[in-house]
Amino acid sequence: MKNLLLAGATMLAMCCAGSSAQAAAVSIAFDGLCDGMDITMNTPNRAALELGNGCDVGAHFGIGTISRFKDRGRAITFAVNLSGKGGSGYQYVYVVDYPLVTGGTWSNFYTQDGVTMSRISTGTYTVGGGDKSRNGLKSSTDLH
Repeated sequence: MKNLLLAGATMLAMCCAGSSAQAAAVSIAFDGLCDGMDITMNTPNRAALELGNGCDVGAHFGIGTISRFKDRGRAITFAVNLSGKGGSGYQYVYVVDYPLVTGGTWSNFYTQDGVTMSRISTGTYTVGGGDKSRNGLKSSTDLH
């Protein structure tokens, strides 16, 4: 799985490395938690990259697609690698409302076997909140 994520991240990085007119970067913070995501989007290709911010800065990276869901609307779905945080026993999926606007919702899920997904948490996010100090709060992955 680690090699798959690395290969996918490399491909997506090349995809998102196009002209600056195609790629847009946005930082979000998960409300009430110490973490969030720095997201780089390539909307023409419906692709996105994310890096952890807040208390998870440097601890994870993810690749995702911008999609439309029947019961949810538009969202970015990320496969997230948390091995830098010691989370190699779990695989994580985050679903983040798109377009990225303050008050949008997010959900995260995990699996240990690649088959059974369990929801960890859900909440709202704030755009531009990635640089704030959120000491004493938990990370979104600490809730399971």
